[in-house]
Amino acid sequence: MQPETLELLADTAQYAAVVFIGAFVGVGELVSRYKDDPYEAITNRHAVTYTLLNVLASAIALLALKTLNTDIPHGEGTASERVGYTLLAGFGAMGVLRSSAFTMRVGKEDIAIGPSALLQVMLSATDRAVDRARARVRAEMMARTMQSLPFEQLEESLPQLAFTMMQNVTEQEKQGFSNELTELREKKMDTVAKSICLGLSLSNIVGQGVVDDAVTALRRTLATAGDPRFAAAPAATPPPPAEGQEAPVPPAVPK
Repeated sequence: MQPETLELLADTAQYAAVVFIGAFVGVGELVSRYKDDPYEAITNRHAVTYTLLNVLASAIALLALKTLNTDIPHGEGTASERVGYTLLAGFGAMGVLRSSAFTMRVGKEDIAIGPSALLQVMLSATDRAVDRARARVRAEMMARTMQSLPFEQLEESLPQLAFTMMQNVTEQEKQGFSNELTELREKKMDTVAKSICLGLSLSNIVGQGVVDDAVTALRRTLATAGDPRFAAAPAATPPPPAEGQEAPVPPAVPK
């Protein structure tokens, strides 16, 4: 194989590696913020834009390192030199994006001045956009899951069952949910609306699928116990609506 071809392949591998580093960091940030359904969150177009920002920063950092006019080899050397510059460009760019030159106090808040300020603005805008896109889908899915289940019937049993089904829920998450549940009990709302709010708060920790399975188990238990509203098995749950599509209207539940 010609030296020029080998050089091209090596450069391509370097850029592919830094792109992977930037994408990995960006996706990792988003996944940690949307625990109910990380895949749906990161495939949102706004989340993709945020990920591409990190990818672009890593690629530009490598390009800058490779074109500096110094006596230091810029990656066109041994394998160890290439790996070093790849890691420096990938993680260095992520560090620079999240750095600040100084902090300014405005009112009672400390505001970082530097690249991190721009990244935080992008992340906040992404959060809002992803939340708006996911809000209707989540509400429709939870409304179907919680239909005809009064809040008083599941405020204790549903969270306990869902947390028991999971193996990695932390005590801090349980305590935070307990505080939310206490506030929800005190609100003057319709009991079914409270049930939907309960399910949404719970899905933020365990995910929609676990809430669905836990509710199905409770429905069967209530039906077995002789509750007339659950004497018949509930209809099969239709697949969740995709973003931008209308969800089918659930059938009326006889009283």
